[in-house]
Amino acid sequence: MGLTIAPIMPVEDWRDAHRGLLQAAAQQIACIRELDLTVELITHRFTPGSKSVLTGWYPGSGLDMDESTRARKTTKFNTVKYVYTPDVMKEMRAFFEEAVSEYLPAARVLYWT
Repeated sequence: MGLTIAPIMPVEDWRDAHRGLLQAAAQQIACIRELDLTVELITHRFTPGSKSVLTGWYPGSGLDMDESTRARKTTKFNTVKYVYTPDVMKEMRAFFEEAVSEYLPAARVLYWT
């Protein structure tokens, strides 16, 4: 069984919200014997193209897509995407490693990005 948490964003009270999500998931699967659980953790990212589409579909959205607050990365396909800064990514990853261990101790984290 797989659990994907996305998009992960460091918004107000994000730690408490994700603790609640992991706790609820743990309660729902507690009765499943011999569960092979994997977790994928995906932070919010955007490309110039996806930003254009989303701002067109949802004008006035509060979704943070400010390039100046993000790290610019070039993909293996030589395109650009904007991700959280290394410090923010490190903080979020540390939180999720600890929280997944606490609430879903048998789970294997397959993916963090």
